[in-house]
Amino acid sequence: MNPCDLDSGASRIVRGLKDLNAVWEEASEQWNDSVSEAVHKRYVEPIGPVVKSTLDAVGRMRQLLQQAQRDLED
Repeated sequence: MNPCDLDSGASRIVRGLKDLNAVWEEASEQWNDSVSEAVHKRYVEPIGPVVKSTLDAVGRMRQLLQQAQRDLED
């Protein structure tokens, strides 16, 4: 990952969220009670919006870096 390569990190975040959701689905087949629901609501559910916000910020940062690079090339 070079200093301005935000896509590699963003891809790792997306893959991590997909992995988390897959593992949670698998675990919830065996662990399905009020405690698992509480864990899901407290720890798993909040991650989705945070990841989306993070990826949006990465997209904005990518645009700013690309514009800065274009400006420096002029």
